[in-house]
Parts: sequence; C-alpha cells; structure tokens
Amino acid sequence: MKIVIVGGGKVGNAICRELEEYCDIVLIDIDPNVVEMLFSQYDIQAVVGNGADVNIQKEATVEDADIFLAVTTSDELNMVSCIVAKELGVKHIIARVRNPEYRNSVDFIKSRLGITAMINPEEEAAKKISQILQFPTAIGVETFAEEKVHMVSVLIEENTFLKDVTLKEFDESFDGKLLICIVERDGEAFIPKGATRILEGDIVHLTGSHDDLNKFYRNFKEFNSPIDSTLIIGGGKMGYYLLRELTNKKMEIKLIEIKPETTEFLSETFPDISVIHADGTDQDILDSEGISAYDSCIALTGIDEENIIISIFSKYRNVRKSIAKVNRTSMLKLIGHTELDTIITPQRIIADKIVRFVRSLNATGDTAIENLHTLADHKVEALEFIANEHSKGIGIPLMELELLDNTMVAFIFRAGELLFPSGKDSILAGDRVVIVTTHNNIDELNDLLVK
Repeated sequence: MKIVIVGGGKVGNAICRELEEYCDIVLIDIDPNVVEMLFSQYDIQAVVGNGADVNIQKEATVEDADIFLAVTTSDELNMVSCIVAKELGVKHIIARVRNPEYRNSVDFIKSRLGITAMINPEEEAAKKISQILQFPTAIGVETFAEEKVHMVSVLIEENTFLKDVTLKEFDESFDGKLLICIVERDGEAFIPKGATRILEGDIVHLTGSHDDLNKFYRNFKEFNSPIDSTLIIGGGKMGYYLLRELTNKKMEIKLIEIKPETTEFLSETFPDISVIHADGTDQDILDSEGISAYDSCIALTGIDEENIIISIFSKYRNVRKSIAKVNRTSMLKLIGHTELDTIITPQRIIADKIVRFVRSLNATGDTAIENLHTLADHKVEALEFIANEHSKGIGIPLMELELLDNTMVAFIFRAGELLFPSGKDSILAGDRVVIVTTHNNIDELNDLLVK
C-alpha cells in the first residue's frame, strides 16, 4: 500500500514512524531540513516542495497512492492539497483541520472536497482529557464498544490495595467483572496470568464497564469524589475544544491564558467560564488563583517543559489530578510516573486513528480493525473487531483455538452485555471482540490464529 503524506511536523513524523513497516511512504514538505531528517530516520521516499502544487504531487507520484494525508499546520494548505490529490485520482484522502471556525462545516467540506476523513488532534485530545477526568486516579483511559467499555491504566504505589495481589485473587474480589490485561514492569510489558502477582511500581491496565470501574476506584485511598473543578493553563485550540467538552459537565472551571486576544475570544465564547489573562506558568499566579483548591489541573501551553513543571507543581500543591500536554515524549523517560500523573500527546492520538484506518484497508478479509490503541509505550496493542459468520474460530471454545503467543481475548461485547470469556466461551457472529497483543501485524480477527 502506498501513502503520500504532506507535512513532516509532529503528526507527519508520528505517522511515518508507525506506518513505515506496513506501507510505501512518500513524504512532501516545503522545508528541506525536515525532509532530510525524516528521510534519514525512516525507510521512506521524500520530496521537497509545496504539497498543494500539482507538479510536486506528480513528482511524488500521488496518482499511484492508495491514501493521501495532508497534515501540515495550515488547514487551508491541507484542504487545497486534498483537492489536487482528489483530481489526480486518489481514493482515500485525510486532512488535518484544526481551526474552530471550520468545526461546524466539517460535513459540508468533506462532501464538497471529496475528503474521506478530517482529523483534529486538539479536539481528539480534548475528548481524551474529558474521559480521563471520569477516573481521577487513572494514568490513561481508552474506550471500546462505542464508549460502553473502558480500559484504564493505574500506577501501583506503596499503599495501593492491589499491591501483592495475584490476578486470581483480584478476579475473585470483583466477581469477574473487571480484567487486568496488561502489566508494565521495569520498562517491559506483558500479558499476565492468574498466578501473576502485582508489585509496587507496576502499571496495570484493566478493563470494565464505567460503573464497575467506578466501584474499583473507590478502593483507592485517593478516591474521595468525582472531579468537580479544574484549572486549565493555556487557551489555544486545545483549550478551546476542552472548554466545549466540559461546559455541560457541571464543573467549576477556570482558564488562565497569557495572550490577551485569546483571553478575550474565550471570554466571549464561554461567558459562564472564568477566563483570566495572566502567565499561568508563574507559580505565584497559580497560588493567587487558588490552584490548591481545584480537584484537577490541566497544562496545555505550547511548551512541553512548562506543562511538565506545572503538572509537577500542582502535585506539590496537592491537586488530585494533573494532566499535561507533552509532544516530545522522549523526555518523559527521564522523569517517570513518580513525578507526573497523566500525559496527553495529541499526535499520538491522531497517529493511532490513522494507523487504524490504514490497517483496516490493508486487511484482506471483512473483519478489519474497528478500533486500535497502542499501549505501554508502543509495546502492546489493543484492537477491536466485529466478528461475522466468515471469521475463523466462530463457535469454537477459546480453549480449543490456537491463538498467537502473547495474545489475549480481553473481552467480548455481545447484545449490550460485557463478557470476560473463559476457555469454555466462544466468539459468535456479531460480537465486538477486543484483543490485547504484543504483536503489531494484526489487521483482522483471523490474524489471531496460528496459521
């Protein structure tokens, strides 16, 4: 499969990293330094030039592409690039469009320009933050089965009730209504078994319904009540989309923004929210605005280092939940989870979405990927499929199926009911099946079985 990507920024870089193994990639970027860097870093072809220029697209042989991605920082350049690619005959076209002014015209723009999908990293990240605030002690939250089932990750600390508990004991404590499906330990990730004992410092990923996960969280010492208030630092595009997500959640919200024009825009757009013009990276400002009185603090400035420092400072001020936007995740390995709570990386979220789309097109059968999340620093994937009568293994007990190693059928969502299957259970046509695996080459449900 051939993919042409216009834009070698953070999103383009992430897509190259994720897809170079599966696809033939041609990158177009106007900056020769960016092109040279990505060309030397990944197994791709590259062209220097304006992605909206038809001659540049022809040089990149766009007419032979299966998928065209326009992910520059300019919405208008992305849309014009897509129009050119469509005229050259590309069937599947994806555009990055971030400006809130285009939000109400997405369907119109897609139909008129022939765009397959429009992606917005900031809006997707805002939705992710809104989900995470539902589970105060979670490091991360992923959703499946049309948001009816969640997978959360939790750091096991000295006083965490899960410390030194085996998976079998955990299963008995929660009547089989929750499942621990991944354990991260000492930089590695593995799929645990019943005898696996949870240790201090582990990060465990567990899945269940919203109600059952809330019951689980009440066992945490830190859990007192839901998040009722939040202090947001940074009012750019992501801040705007987050306010849209949170305004109807009966939450006390204050946003601090340093740019006067952005402060004025947000104040007019969200008159019921307190928007303060100040430097939210100044610790004296944070104290004067009462940071310690808030249940959560969300750092969304344009500088990773500032967001990390704000997040650490909020913990020292005993804020229950801190969330920081960080694009350059390599620096996080130097800090670890002891100092930071939850990290949001917009381009990682969008890369997952695009990878899911590409790999579903790459599937040869008709049980392609419906949903995909990369977990544990890319070491594990959680994939969702819908089984049909043509799927291999339908109606056969799981204990009789020869699944790939390091692979687990995490849960089955059937007729509105969540099922954590035993070896005696079978996958039926119509089931939503979520599998967790350390393999990164599964594009359809049939790939689970050893050939």
